Amino acid sequence: MEYLHEFQRRGAEFWKDLNTFELYQNGSVDHGIHSGYKYSWALPFEKLENPEHVTRLLQQYWHWTIYISVVYFILIKGIQYLLTNRKPFDLKIPLVLWNGALAVFSIAGFLRFGEDLFDTMKTRPAYEWVCYSCHPKDVAAFWSLMFALSKLVELGDTLFIVLRKKPLIFLHYYHHVAVLIYTFHSGAEHTAAGRAFITMNYFAHSVMYTYYTITASGIRVPRPIAKSVTIVQTTQMLAGVAVSCFVLWVKDNTNWPCQQSRANLGLAFLIYTTFLVLFLHFYWRAYHSRPAAKSTQRPKKD
Repeated sequence: MEYLHEFQRRGAEFWKDLNTFELYQNGSVDHGIHSGYKYSWALPFEKLENPEHVTRLLQQYWHWTIYISVVYFILIKGIQYLLTNRKPFDLKIPLVLWNGALAVFSIAGFLRFGEDLFDTMKTRPAYEWVCYSCHPKDVAAFWSLMFALSKLVELGDTLFIVLRKKPLIFLHYYHHVAVLIYTFHSGAEHTAAGRAFITMNYFAHSVMYTYYTITASGIRVPRPIAKSVTIVQTTQMLAGVAVSCFVLWVKDNTNWPCQQSRANLGLAFLIYTTFLVLFLHFYWRAYHSRPAAKSTQRPKKD
């Protein structure tokens, strides 16, 4: 019982830390530590007029993503049960359009959001790559918000899987809910390492959704390309662990300010480490284990 009480106490402290935010509290308009990069051009919609309001909404409601995740899981299992004795839906054209739209969105997000990070990588020390957030009123902030909202949209990936009665593995829905929850919490505190995380994810999704658009249209893709897509996904997870390790080193060994709370950093370690293990396991089973050699395994939607 003593261990249980200690676990409950630590869990309560961690939850309290997750809901303790510094940005825009008590009437403050401090935007935190952010990049000074200015985009040379921007489309009319590529801006946030009131980042304080958006941030406070995320701070107040980020935990709703946990409830959404529970409903999502129940809904998916319910649909699978209802379709037990029914034929799968075809959905070829909707699937091509769905993946194509997400591919275009991801490519645009990578090019526009990544511009901020790439400039920092060229002109500033490595510390600023992961400890300075994007400017809350510039183009990158808009694409950061779009990234968070896209994690809600991408839950629709699972609907296509279950309606077509394709295999649904734990990695798929665990990844969807974990990224959804972490992304909204990171938005609530403007997690600086999110610049690297978002850029990597936009790139991985650009590759992945383009691949799925091609395969959904009926075009057979050589096995090495499918393998390369999985390598991109797995490398993203390894890089996420590396970035988190660097942030931890900064916090433990320097007095440099870093725009990421220890609670959020703990979530990052948990999520990226489990993702890395699961993707390595999937990669091994899909491309190197003996049974998989006769199968037609495809990279999983991360």
